[in-house]
Amino acid sequence: MQEAKIREHSTSVILSFATVLLCAAISYADPVEDFYRAKQVRFITAYSAGGLFDTATRIFARHIGKFIPGKPNVWVDNMTGAGGLIATNYLANNAPRDGSVLLNLDGALLRLQALGNPAAKFDARQFNWLPSPGPDIQVCWVGKQSSWHSVTEAFSSSKELKMGGLAPGTFPSDNARALQTALGINLKIVDGFKGVTEIRLASESGEVDGSCSSYEGVVRSFPKELKSGEIRVIAQIGEKPWPGLENVPNAIDLAKSERSKWLLRVAVIGPNDINRLFTLPPGIPSERVAAMRKAFDATFADADFQGEIEKARVVLRRISVERIKEVALQWLDMPAADKKELQKILRIN
Repeated sequence: MQEAKIREHSTSVILSFATVLLCAAISYADPVEDFYRAKQVRFITAYSAGGLFDTATRIFARHIGKFIPGKPNVWVDNMTGAGGLIATNYLANNAPRDGSVLLNLDGALLRLQALGNPAAKFDARQFNWLPSPGPDIQVCWVGKQSSWHSVTEAFSSSKELKMGGLAPGTFPSDNARALQTALGINLKIVDGFKGVTEIRLASESGEVDGSCSSYEGVVRSFPKELKSGEIRVIAQIGEKPWPGLENVPNAIDLAKSERSKWLLRVAVIGPNDINRLFTLPPGIPSERVAAMRKAFDATFADADFQGEIEKARVVLRRISVERIKEVALQWLDMPAADKKELQKILRIN
């Protein structure tokens, strides 16, 4: 009888201990880690292979997986078209809202929404922004077939400076149109290219002279041509000269009126701060958004990541989620009269 009571007591103690262990395991379970474990995370870039957007996306994809709870596999998908609108609209309206899809987009696309372009079927206020790489400086460059050496030549020439673009709402197109208006030069924009790599090929055939795009993208994609002079930077658009470009004319200094300077600042320089943006779709569980933001911060600080971007000649400085929201709202909350003027200049309607 006594032995039975002892066995009963021992069993009760064991069951109680097991219950405590089970409760502890449940309390320490990480739902974010459980979700991402064995998951395939799709990292979309809205632009073609070989360009800076694609390169940045692939570098992050190779490193960020180890910092996401559950250590999922991260793969890159090039979803090109309409200057990035196809991918951005997809993320806003069709992508799974579970944290398994990311997007690297051109921050200039936010202007399409701000200026009421019906093709922009997204609300930037609803995106879950992530720490992103930026900023650099926007420049205008020409290929070896072009006879242009400086944008200042356009002030006294009737010859047309022909620059390749993607579509209204992207930097190559908007940079050129802002420059055309601010400086009053004879500049033609040829839209429809999928990326800067394609524009570079078109410059070799003489279809266009060049383009107005990210300087870091030019340095990374065409280092030999830049060094040999086959690609020449003829203008930069920034508040101050970029290191190494001190002898290249700066459009902000060439602009003759305060309104022209305002145009360059609002259409090019400000948005350049949010050039390459990373985001999750709307409606993602908050704990997954927080985990992904933490993972991107950890990636920026990772020694292996820093080593790869140095080797790839890419500068990927961290820009905070707060700064992204600040610049986005400058456009989204812009006075109606200013929006109307920019719609006309940038052909966004």
